[in-house]
Amino acid sequence: TASFQNCTLCIIKPHAVKESLTGKIIKEIIASGLKITALGLFNVEKANAEEFYEVYKGVVREYTQMVEQLSSGPCVAMEITGEVDPHHTFRELTGPSDSEIARHLRPNTLRAKFGIDKIRNAVHCTDLPDDNILEVEYFFKILDY
Repeated sequence: TASFQNCTLCIIKPHAVKESLTGKIIKEIIASGLKITALGLFNVEKANAEEFYEVYKGVVREYTQMVEQLSSGPCVAMEITGEVDPHHTFRELTGPSDSEIARHLRPNTLRAKFGIDKIRNAVHCTDLPDDNILEVEYFFKILDY
């Protein structure tokens, strides 16, 4: 059960689940010292993906593709916690949103190792610290009814 305290959200995106990368990604998260305190397999419907990514609508060109990717198959959502600032620690582990850029600038990050491009970038991480609990609640309270 999610704790909704001192946490952030990780979603292993459908393309990465389909490519059997879930175990490798989880192994890297744990090796970084972060803890997975809740985990669930979700089939996100398009309407839910639109709602979840709503803050990006009209802001990011790739909004439609982001929605399509998240709703294209099963994904794994996790509540991530840690001793010190799990949000910052996990964002550092995740790397730049564009996997191609991540491979050049931050080659040891999750998106550099497991992502393909800006849409199929292996994992979602919460952008703003204020949204951590909201995003975890979206998956573990609203979708996990």
